[in-house]
Amino acid sequence: MTTHNGKIARLPRNIRDELNHRLENGETGGRIVAWLNALPAVQAVLAAEFGGGHANEQNLSNWRKGGYQDWLKQQERRNHVRELAANAEELAADAGGVEIGNHLSAVLVAELAASARDALAAITDPAERCVRQQEYLQTLARVRRQDYLAGQLAIERERRARERVKEQEKDEHQKKWAGEWEPVSRQFKRSFMTDSFAKPDLTSQLMATQHAESLLRDVKLDESPLDGSTATDKPGSN
Repeated sequence: MTTHNGKIARLPRNIRDELNHRLENGETGGRIVAWLNALPAVQAVLAAEFGGGHANEQNLSNWRKGGYQDWLKQQERRNHVRELAANAEELAADAGGVEIGNHLSAVLVAELAASARDALAAITDPAERCVRQQEYLQTLARVRRQDYLAGQLAIERERRARERVKEQEKDEHQKKWAGEWEPVSRQFKRSFMTDSFAKPDLTSQLMATQHAESLLRDVKLDESPLDGSTATDKPGSN
């Protein structure tokens, strides 16, 4: 967008937007200039940037030919984007579950088809018509290539999401299995330790000792105070 340096171009954006809407609605230049000069913000800018004075209809005419035209083009682009988004939303409501990018691609392809139809209808030379057809086909091929890549990316995201779910289920199953197996493991160790201690040979005694140490490591010791404050007082103590 072109940079403008006139009096109106230096005004705050909210004032310029309001001015543009007034022009769009057909308000006369005299009323717009009177409205501008009555605003304290406009007076402050004119005093600081232009040594005072007022905005006049010539300033407004310059703005109408420059900044206002840029604003109209910007509004047209915004309206076009809104229209595309609205069409994409309608397609999304009909298709359901498909990414919005796919809908927008469909809208753009439809726009390309309409443009190609109108342009080719105006070409009478067969050679030129063939060249233009090839250009449109190349553009369409690039669009479809991007659609294919987007589809592959969506499939990859779904695959990774399924893998994460499977990993979470696996972790939960392992935790549950470990919690259920722990009491059985301790009971097995006790039985083996008891049988091993009952045997007179040194190897059995050593294995029983190892199982006893393993069981003791699994026991959570009572962390009661060691200063004897909770011990039962002995008879005759003060």
